[in-house]
Amino acid sequence: QHRRKEQRPPPAMKYLPTPELQHFTSSCLSGARLGELIVTGFIEAYQCKPDRNEAKLYKSVKNKVEKQISSSPIFTEKMASSPLGPINHTSTIQLLVQLISTLNSSLPDYDFSNLQASDFIHESNLDLVVNKINSYLLNYALEAKHHGVRKKFWDTLDSVINLKKCRLYSFVPDDESEVFGQGHVWTMNYFFVNKEAKKIIFFTCSATRKLQFNPKMDADPNLIQDGSLDENIFEMEIDDHFSPAKQRSHIDLTVPWSR
Repeated sequence: QHRRKEQRPPPAMKYLPTPELQHFTSSCLSGARLGELIVTGFIEAYQCKPDRNEAKLYKSVKNKVEKQISSSPIFTEKMASSPLGPINHTSTIQLLVQLISTLNSSLPDYDFSNLQASDFIHESNLDLVVNKINSYLLNYALEAKHHGVRKKFWDTLDSVINLKKCRLYSFVPDDESEVFGQGHVWTMNYFFVNKEAKKIIFFTCSATRKLQFNPKMDADPNLIQDGSLDENIFEMEIDDHFSPAKQRSHIDLTVPWSR
């Protein structure tokens, strides 16, 4: 679904620095320990502001859609349907390009340009998404570390993107995805799209088990028996896929995010 980029082109979406979201990323998504799980990810806001890269991507996606349509003897409305809307509509192609551009901008080491509308899901029920995020991430374990974090999270999201005016989409990569799939207990990738405000918030979060196999154990199994095994080797090595150019993990947090 995506591949590593050999070169980094300029981002296609305008990143909107948002202190509240940066604080949440640093305090709750940068290797936070929730029981036996370690959570990594980020949440960022973007302005839907077309540039040359996005115009080029739009042309490429449109050509692929037109080729798909022309290759079918009979192209019906049912064939045109997709989670993002009728794929032969300009608005659907624009939305697909915006989602791809958001991924390319937030994870600049990877190229998501080959994604299709079918790689996304339209989340029609906000309450279901809220319940899933609350259950997986904003649960009692995180509340114990950051009191009031759940209310603060949703209040912040609402103030930045206006949830009532958003359409929600999720990206569900394959299990072998280098960025999102390998070794994760669970992963969430949500796009909060406010078409009127021309804003997108991208929220990605995944959990990996803290205890993992370490090559040192295979090299010398006696380390375990004599008690000299450093407990740190059992701690997960934090995935660096979520630390591109914006240095998400280096926000200064002099005040707890939940206050």
